[in-house]
Amino acid sequence: MSPNQPALLSITALNFSISKEKHILKDISFSVPQGSFTLLCGPNGSGKSVLLRCIKGLEQMQEGTILLEGKDVTKDRKKRMQTIGLVFQDADTQMVGQTVEKDIRFGMENLGLDLETQTQKLEQVLGLLDLSGQRSQRPRTLSGGEKRRLAIAGVLVMDPKLLILDEPFANLDYRSVVSVLSTLLRLQQEGHTIILVSHEVDKTLSHADQVLVLESGHIVASGTPHEVLPILGQHGIYLPEGAAVEDLSWLKR
Repeated sequence: MSPNQPALLSITALNFSISKEKHILKDISFSVPQGSFTLLCGPNGSGKSVLLRCIKGLEQMQEGTILLEGKDVTKDRKKRMQTIGLVFQDADTQMVGQTVEKDIRFGMENLGLDLETQTQKLEQVLGLLDLSGQRSQRPRTLSGGEKRRLAIAGVLVMDPKLLILDEPFANLDYRSVVSVLSTLLRLQQEGHTIILVSHEVDKTLSHADQVLVLESGHIVASGTPHEVLPILGQHGIYLPEGAAVEDLSWLKR
């Protein structure tokens, strides 16, 4: 990714509260360049999942501005729902079809896409996410990594401009983490813009173009992996002792 890439997503002064006394997100501002891999990290309870839901349009923020490709979509929640893909932490909640193929087709059918277009997109994502051999399999019988890749496939066929993943490595074994991480990096190489949310930065830090650290509802640090590495431990984020940025990837274990 070129550092001069234009911003795909820009967030300015986003605030979210559930009451006058309970402020979850406070004055959140950041940009995500087109084609970038952004790692959003922070301790449990810092507001990461709520921020994703606000960006997607599933939660109504009280203040702030959201620009997508330079256009103000703050009040256009429908536009955000259509153009921002969100993969939830629990992949099972996104499975609705009786087979892998039917699950991937579900969203396209709801959009009213013709059968030829559906089939073309289906074959593309099955190959891209290494699911061709599981197309007739019941989603509930898939491994953890396969379920996560299926959830990503179901989002990708909707042609989102931005792909957001909430704790995609949760409860996965080593092989499944490697499979999902490899898939995400391949998607970025093909031009997709990705925001990955995780408190397990040792799995992905070396691959990030930028890192945002969220704590108690505030962005407390941002920058390149090398810039934020020295202060991550101060914000409740585990790192192997003495690890360099280049070592922090489960693809290198």
